[in-house]
Amino acid sequence: MAATEFHVPLLVLLIGLLWLASLGLVVWHFRQILERERKLKQSMNQLLTFTELCVYMFDMRKDTMHLSPACAQLLGLPEEISDFTEACQKNTSERSNYRTLLQAITPEADQQRLQLYRANGSSGTYRVTNRIYYTKHEEIDYILGMLTDITEEAHREERLTIHAQIDGLTHVYNSGTVRRLLSESIIDLEESSQGAFIILDIDNFKKFNDLYGHQTGDQVLRIVSRVLKEQLRVNDVIGRLGGDEFCAYLPGLPSLGYLSSLCERLNSSVTEAAAAEGISAPVTISIGATLLHSFDDFLTAYDRADRALYEAKANGRNGYVVKECPSGTDETDSFPSSPPEA
Repeated sequence: MAATEFHVPLLVLLIGLLWLASLGLVVWHFRQILERERKLKQSMNQLLTFTELCVYMFDMRKDTMHLSPACAQLLGLPEEISDFTEACQKNTSERSNYRTLLQAITPEADQQRLQLYRANGSSGTYRVTNRIYYTKHEEIDYILGMLTDITEEAHREERLTIHAQIDGLTHVYNSGTVRRLLSESIIDLEESSQGAFIILDIDNFKKFNDLYGHQTGDQVLRIVSRVLKEQLRVNDVIGRLGGDEFCAYLPGLPSLGYLSSLCERLNSSVTEAAAAEGISAPVTISIGATLLHSFDDFLTAYDRADRALYEAKANGRNGYVVKECPSGTDETDSFPSSPPEA
């Protein structure tokens, strides 16, 4: 009986020691995790403090945004922003860099571009690069990110894109671009709105090139494109379909009378502009125009305007024909030409 009484306290002591050892291991394990996190965050803070890069660190649990000196100076913000979410709610203007930072730390922002307003008032394009660190419960702990200035790269890409869309000689949209823009615009055309499409070319241009040379011919092409830019509205789309053939899309057309008046101005303006630039031979154009309908696409619009252009040439050139109805046979408005060039 005495032996049994002796073993009970010993067993309790052994269980207690094992429990304390287990607790010690658990405490040690969590201290190791906390120490790693502390060292990691300390390293992040050192990075923020000493780097010349535009770096930020958002502590999700504390809702605190830390900025490197370079980043704070760039954005015109303090290096530490407590209650960051609340601060963003108070600064919601479009040019707010609080809003920019909030956009930067969204999950989909990684490797995306942001338009950023610098503290000096200028703007630039910046690429966002984020690394997200999670807690053991798979919750976001903090986000480390960097903003890289790619303004020049963005400008180069924009210039290349524009270059790919613009005709090199006349500086209006090239054929592929104007076809795409018109096709997209017609899709969005509403029944209540009215648009128009015109095609024009230079009368007897091949003979003109043969007589006066391609250099003079190129000068005439540039004159035509300049007149189109001068006479058409800012939101009208002008393109060169190829050779001496130009086109224009006119959204929100005020009236059929406006279209006829515009065609008449184009006819006279091209001749006057060419004469003013010293082109010795008379330069005239023929124009085919048509109203657009919601059921049109580029091919139907082009076909109708092309038939109108053919009629204008058959009428003696240096004039225009406007087709109002899809059939091409109902209502037309034509401008009688002056005597064609010899």
